[in-house]
Amino acid sequence: MVMDKTTMKKVIGKVKKFLPFYLFTFLMFAVSCGDFLDFEMKDLVPGGRMMMVRKVIPMVVGDRYAVPVKFEPDSLSNNTVYWLTEDTEVAGFVNDTLVARTEGQTLAYAWSTIDLLRDTAIVVVMPQMYEAPDNYPYDMVIYASVNVHGTMLTKENCDSVIIGAYVNEELRGIGQMERRHDVDYMVIRVWSPYRKGDQVELRCYFRGQARAELFSDTFTFDGEMHGTLSNLYPLVLDDTAEEYMPTIYINGDYYDVSDTVVVITDLND
Repeated sequence: MVMDKTTMKKVIGKVKKFLPFYLFTFLMFAVSCGDFLDFEMKDLVPGGRMMMVRKVIPMVVGDRYAVPVKFEPDSLSNNTVYWLTEDTEVAGFVNDTLVARTEGQTLAYAWSTIDLLRDTAIVVVMPQMYEAPDNYPYDMVIYASVNVHGTMLTKENCDSVIIGAYVNEELRGIGQMERRHDVDYMVIRVWSPYRKGDQVELRCYFRGQARAELFSDTFTFDGEMHGTLSNLYPLVLDDTAEEYMPTIYINGDYYDVSDTVVVITDLND
C-alpha cells in the first residue's frame, strides 16, 4: 500500500540536520521538490541499485549489528557507504555497525559515495532482555532442553541468544542455563499478576544479528511446573520458525510491516 505525500511526511520528517554539508549539497541536487524514495528505490544511477538487506531491524538495547547492503550489479560493491540515523539517541552508527542505545524507533540511512545510491530501513530498539517483573505474585516454571537450529544449548554456548517469555509485549521471564549431573537445561520462570489465563509466548533473540524468532510452543499461565529435570520440556527452533516482527510506530501512527513504505522526504520543505 503506497501512502500519499502527506502521510509520507508524517512517517519520516526532515533529515537535513543529520547530513554533513557535502552530502546535503548532493541531496539538494538529486531530490527535487515533491520527489520521494520508497523501499523499492528508483535508480539514481542507470542500471545500479544499493539495498539495505534488512528493511526492519529489531534490536535490544546494548546490542550491535553490522548492517549488510547489497549492490546490483556486484561491480558497484567497491562503493564506500556513508551511514546515519534520524535519532542518534535511539540508535547510531559506529562505521557500518548499528548500536542500539535506548528504547524507541528511528530510521537508518545508507548512501554510497561513488555511485550516489541510497536506501532506508526502520530500526526498532526494544528494552534489554535481562529483567522480568518478579514483583508479580504468581509464577510458573519451565524446565526445558533447547535446540536452536540443530544446536543444543549448553552453559558454554548459550551467550549468543537470549530467550524471553512474553505476554503480549511485556517481558515476563528470562531463560537461564543450568547444569546438574552433566545435564544442561534451561529454567524459565514466568511471572504474572493473575493466577491463571495469560498467554505466554517464547522468543529467541540472536545477539549481533538483530533478529528474533518465535518458538511454536505457547503456554497458558497456570502457576504449575512444565517439564522436570528428569523429563525436560523440548523447545525447538528450526527452519520453520516464524520471525518476530515488532509493531512499527512513527509520529504516533502504527503500521503493518507489509504495508509500510519508507521514504526520504524532500529536503526543500
